[in-house]
Amino acid sequence: MSKSWSLLALLVLLAACRKEETLPPLSDAESAAVQARAYSFKVYPGSRFLQPQTELFRKAHFVLHPDAVQAPPTAAYESDASVADVAKFYAEDSGFGRVADSEANGFSSVKPTAYMTKGELAADLPSIKPILEKLSMQVDDSKAVGAYVGAHVNGTHTRPRITIQRPYFDVATSRVIDKTLIIMVRE
Repeated sequence: MSKSWSLLALLVLLAACRKEETLPPLSDAESAAVQARAYSFKVYPGSRFLQPQTELFRKAHFVLHPDAVQAPPTAAYESDASVADVAKFYAEDSGFGRVADSEANGFSSVKPTAYMTKGELAADLPSIKPILEKLSMQVDDSKAVGAYVGAHVNGTHTRPRITIQRPYFDVATSRVIDKTLIIMVRE
């Protein structure tokens, strides 16, 4: 499951979508605060709204769900804070308390509501190659190097699902970005 969330982080950076005409763009004047308020998203203190990545993530939704009429409320942010600090902030905000060390949750049969993940950027990239090819994207796979740490915080009826990762691979620029990426999606 942790690979699927890191794949979502990679998909946030997709640069095209065949249903672009059905997706209303975010206004240039729309601020991060307005976006967060509109979707009831709580923004991690000091993080920066990533409008281009948010747009790309919204567009990527249509690649994954070709029959979709609209993308779910989505926002991407970037922070200098650690993944652990951001995960703890959102887990506490959602009322989950602690963040489990992994999805295995100490071998419990109950999946944790908030947990840490880890992986390799290069190992995750091949699984989204078919999507990148559909979008005619040229990505330099050789630059997707290094390990990442991430976290997943389940959504609730009042809070979005949150995926966190550092560093992340920007498929649009074929660069590894050493910042904490925060993706919020209300499902």
